[in-house]
Amino acid sequence: MTLGPEPAADPDATPIVGTPAGAVPPAPPGQVAPGPVAPGPGVPGPVVSGPGGPAGARTRSGRTWHRFHYAVGVFLIAYGVTGLATGVLLWTDRRDEIEGYFASVGSGAATGVLVLVKAVEAALVLAAAAGVALRRDMLFVPALAGWMAGFAMFGVLDVFTARWGGLAEHLVYLAGFVLLLFLSYGLSAKAQLAGAAREAPDDPSAGSRGLTRTQEFALQAINRIPTGLTGPRPRPGRHD
Repeated sequence: MTLGPEPAADPDATPIVGTPAGAVPPAPPGQVAPGPVAPGPGVPGPVVSGPGGPAGARTRSGRTWHRFHYAVGVFLIAYGVTGLATGVLLWTDRRDEIEGYFASVGSGAATGVLVLVKAVEAALVLAAAAGVALRRDMLFVPALAGWMAGFAMFGVLDVFTARWGGLAEHLVYLAGFVLLLFLSYGLSAKAQLAGAAREAPDDPSAGSRGLTRTQEFALQAINRIPTGLTGPRPRPGRHD
C-alpha cells in the first residue's frame, strides 16, 4: 500500500539520499528501471537545428553576399531597363543599326534580330533582379557575362565593318562590365572570409580554403580599394 506520492513524481518531495532532485531513483532489485518515454504518434519530438536545417540554409545563402552587392544589382537592373526603354523608343534607329552590321539581311531579318537581342536583355534584367531579391550574388554572373558577350560580339562586328567609333564605345562598355564582374567576385570573397571568421575565429585560414582562383585574384584587387569603402562599418558608440 502506498502512503503518499513517490519522490520522483512530486517535485516538492524530499529526494532520496544520493539521488539528485527530479532524477529517477534506482529501481529495486528484480525490477527494470524506467527509461525515457518515446513520443507517441502525432507528438512532435525535439527540433534540432543542424547545418542542414533552416538556419544552416539561411547562413549558406547569405554567406557570399556583401552589402555592396545591392549597388551592383541596382546598376545592372537600371542599365537593362534603360536599354529596353531606349530600344522601344528608338526602334527604327536600332533596326537601321543592325542592318548596317548585316548588309545582306533585309528589314524583316533585322527586326527579328533586334527582337531576339531585347528578349535576351530582358532575361538578363530578370536574373539581376532575382539576385537582389534572393541575395544570391551568383545570379549576377549570367547578367554580367551576357552583356560582356554582347559587347564583345558588337566589337568584332565593328572591326569587320570598319566602325571605329562604335568599336571604342563597345570596348569601353566591355571593360566596365569586366571590372564589375571582378568587383562582384571580390565582394563575394570578402563576405565569405568575414563569415568564416565569425564561425571559426581560431582558424584564420578557414574561409580562404574555399575560394577559387578568380575570387582570390578579385580579392587582391579589391583589397587595394580604401578600407572605408568596403570595410566593416564602425558601430556607433559614446564619445567621452
